[in-house]
Amino acid sequence: MQVNPHDFVWISSLDDLPKESLPEWVISQWNKQLPLVVRREATAQEKLSVGIRGIKPGQRFITQIDKSAITHIMNVESLVANSRELQRSMFIALPPVQVLLLLSQHNWPWAWAVTGSCAYTLVTDIQSMLADCDLDVLIRCPTRHKKEDFAEFAIKANTPLCRIDIHIETPKGGFSLAEWFKNEQVTLHTPRGAVITADPWDENL
Repeated sequence: MQVNPHDFVWISSLDDLPKESLPEWVISQWNKQLPLVVRREATAQEKLSVGIRGIKPGQRFITQIDKSAITHIMNVESLVANSRELQRSMFIALPPVQVLLLLSQHNWPWAWAVTGSCAYTLVTDIQSMLADCDLDVLIRCPTRHKKEDFAEFAIKANTPLCRIDIHIETPKGGFSLAEWFKNEQVTLHTPRGAVITADPWDENL
């Protein structure tokens, strides 16, 4: 299975992490049942950049793992692929999950996913969403599109339930849909840093 930024991966042991660089909270809270979050940063071919979440909101740590250490992968698209699964979630009453349920009942022409704290909550059954947090959503878009193509999705997502932050993911990186609606150029976040571009699908980036 392919691994993309924002996906979740699991490893079997704390020994699969570079222990000499880990903060104390990572070691004390380590639980192999909890996933690591795939990040975008460029790495050696056999490595993967991942983020570790702690119990407290400020506990975040970025490190690298060997791809061979991965025991399981979950693509974030799977979290919204089935509206019935969302309805069965213990967090169905929370506003961000209500918005996901609304969006999941439409057949969109591209794959989309939930990311951020809401995704982590759905995967782990640990409520890591703050009451006023944004809902982070991404649209996987491997081929070039016009901004108007995403207007209906943005309209459906614009509810009074919670704020939503939509990003478009291209083969070159990710960018904010709201920024694209406002400007001709966008800030594209690539594995090697951010670039300003009018064509986020440009093969030369």
